Amino acid sequence: MTGLDVLTCHILEVACLITDPQLNVLAQGPDLIINQPDHILDNMNTWCVEHHGQSGLTDACRKSKTSLQDAERSLMGFIKTYIPKGSFNSSKVLSQICF
Repeated sequence: MTGLDVLTCHILEVACLITDPQLNVLAQGPDLIINQPDHILDNMNTWCVEHHGQSGLTDACRKSKTSLQDAERSLMGFIKTYIPKGSFNSSKVLSQICF
């Protein structure tokens, strides 16, 4: 993310693992770098500028062709192949996202 504020910061990368209750990995989903425009990347906090710059994530976001909507569709398509319809609890996911 471009920072820690879930209300104002933006997602840079998403990934997904399907695990059993003991957290053994059953399937590894896509790991996607999200395209973000320069005005978003240029307004990251200092920590993110330094660390995402050093890791190459900032540059990868600039080069990525994957929109947030494309990433969402890809992840949901992956998840649906492993999770029975009606058993996916998005509020649990949201609480994890919001720390």
